[in-house]
Amino acid sequence: METITLREASYLLGISRQRILQLIYAKRVKGAYKTKQGWKLPLYGKRRMPKILRGKRGRKETWQVQRPSKKPTIIHVNKGLVGTNNNRDNKEPVIIVRKGSKVTYCSEVSFEGNCKIIYRPENQELYAGAKVWMEVDAGTQINMKSETIIIKKE
Repeated sequence: METITLREASYLLGISRQRILQLIYAKRVKGAYKTKQGWKLPLYGKRRMPKILRGKRGRKETWQVQRPSKKPTIIHVNKGLVGTNNNRDNKEPVIIVRKGSKVTYCSEVSFEGNCKIIYRPENQELYAGAKVWMEVDAGTQINMKSETIIIKKE
């Protein structure tokens, strides 16, 4: 059974770490147990979320669950870096994976799932005028090697 930590559960449920501890002590988190490293919460169902049991009084809880992004992940190659790597000893990764506001430069990308390669020579507004890129479904697991992560503010 797959388990997560308090910090990960806090992110998934959109509530504070302290509130999750309160729910654990009230025996409202199904299957939670404590180890030497801290609390572990098992994941249930198709959505892989911790199971929070309903309380006896008060309003029904409304957890702000993090839903996957509907925007596709975009993968493209930085043509400028490919050219400059020819003249360098230290080669920079040239494949760019854009998932929301997170930008990752890597040298190898592998994934399973639906994707499409798009060529639009008239494109000017998409990521520094990229002409060819690949779009991957938002829920697809992407494995990257030799990655450098950049998070830009939108």
